[in-house]
Amino acid sequence: MNPIKIQCAIIPLDKSIKKKKINSKNKDSSQNSIVKPKEFVTSFIFPKNINSRQYFRTKENIQFALTTFNENTLGELGINIFSIGYSVNQTEVRQEKMEYHFQVRDFELADISTIYQMLKLMKMEKACTNLSKYLQRYEQISSIPFSTQFEINQVEELASKYPYECYTFRHERDESVILKYTHNIKFLHLMGITIDMIEEYLRETKTLPCAIRVNNYLQIWNQVFEAVSNDQQIFEMEVQNFNGKIFYVKIKQVQIFIEQEGKLYGYLYWIYLTDTNQNLAIQNYEASLEKLYPKPKECLYKQIK
Repeated sequence: MNPIKIQCAIIPLDKSIKKKKINSKNKDSSQNSIVKPKEFVTSFIFPKNINSRQYFRTKENIQFALTTFNENTLGELGINIFSIGYSVNQTEVRQEKMEYHFQVRDFELADISTIYQMLKLMKMEKACTNLSKYLQRYEQISSIPFSTQFEINQVEELASKYPYECYTFRHERDESVILKYTHNIKFLHLMGITIDMIEEYLRETKTLPCAIRVNNYLQIWNQVFEAVSNDQQIFEMEVQNFNGKIFYVKIKQVQIFIEQEGKLYGYLYWIYLTDTNQNLAIQNYEASLEKLYPKPKECLYKQIK
């Protein structure tokens, strides 16, 4: 296999980042106020254990990591593979959802034949078949009928009832690029975290967590290939939350296609058909604060006679 050349600047992430002490009054008021939109510097920062040569993407927007990353994660959550390939240059927080605007990192694109070689070397023949089907669908995207406004409204109404995540991409003949990633607050609760926790994590690592349990990124992509190529509406994935609890969730997949100014845009929804526990997320946040800023212990004084 030919080596994959990657042009990038890598800044190792320090083991720990000192945090300023939070004023209790400010903490109380921030919890009751709407978080203002923030802009994040698009400097290329990897978690320290991510080797750039273990990660690459193709023009079809297939992205691979040759290893899983167990350090610099948010609790027991995995790392969203797309947030390694894209930098988050802006985030917007609204009442019920968060939007992250992506900018593709300066990776040299790998040829799709490299992916086939990897799968064959790992004896993942079924994944090769699913990849072929996925690519056939990719070539046919431009011929897929555009979604009506009624269909879009139906999807948005259903998604609002459950935890969901959505990728917005622009499809061009030469390349497909993700522009934006969106999820609602219920999706954070599914992972057992709050807005404050994900914002702090994003500031420190420039990556995003994911709900899908990451044992092997190749296996996850195989499931994606199969679901997308066969146009599966419902499939099951293994999910893991901040605390390390593992459970299976049925996911409804919906794709929306629209045309704007002569360009094709797609929205890939993953709607997690399950209930969430907001209290768990709040408990995890309070426990994290207590760990970072422990309350002073009571001192016992002997009365001097």
